[in-house]
Amino acid sequence: MNQDLIGKRYPPVPFPVTAERVRAFAEAIGDSDEHVPPTFATVPEIASLDQIIGDPDLNLDYSRVVHGEQEFEWNRPLALGDELMAECTIASIRARGSLEWLVVETELRDAAGELVVRTIDTLIVRGGDSG
Repeated sequence: MNQDLIGKRYPPVPFPVTAERVRAFAEAIGDSDEHVPPTFATVPEIASLDQIIGDPDLNLDYSRVVHGEQEFEWNRPLALGDELMAECTIASIRARGSLEWLVVETELRDAAGELVVRTIDTLIVRGGDSG
């Protein structure tokens, strides 16, 4: 992967937290409560990650990616009606042997620009070329 992209911030992706989206997610994970599950934060996060995965300058072979780790830093719970902006940044890229680690931070901000949650994903690329 291209280490020159460390620190690259991608354009924010709008993501409204609608009842339909939350209901579909809750059904998929077997949650029947009338709230936004904390893990719903992965939905706008993934929408934003598409920019990194598709960035030809990164030289990421997504077919070799294994999800390594996930962290959440919460400022407040997500709520129905939130109008989120999901903005991701390449926090680090490192290689050791035939493995590469890509760490991506995504900030989910509300309509007022307040940080709701920060996610930190570690993706491991198996058999990658660190050149």
